[in-house]
Amino acid sequence: MTRRNVTQDFMARNQAMMHMYCHQMAATWLELNPGATASDLVAFLGEQAHRAQTAAADATVAREGMTMDEAMEFWAREHDYRDMMRRELSAND
Repeated sequence: MTRRNVTQDFMARNQAMMHMYCHQMAATWLELNPGATASDLVAFLGEQAHRAQTAAADATVAREGMTMDEAMEFWAREHDYRDMMRRELSAND
């Protein structure tokens, strides 16, 4: 068995929850919208992400004293994973 530490375990659990949640959200939405396209699903998930980003930015404004625009930019800049995802997904082909 691989020796693990608390941080690795925490990250593994968080990643599992995130992937399971995202999968279940997409699958459930597709069940409820049987004629939907992939573009429709991506648009829906984009709306969900924007709502979550706005809530996180609001908390950042309160905690860090940023303006809402600064906080939204921070969340967009610091949590953009698309390049990393492209590399990871293309390596799996």
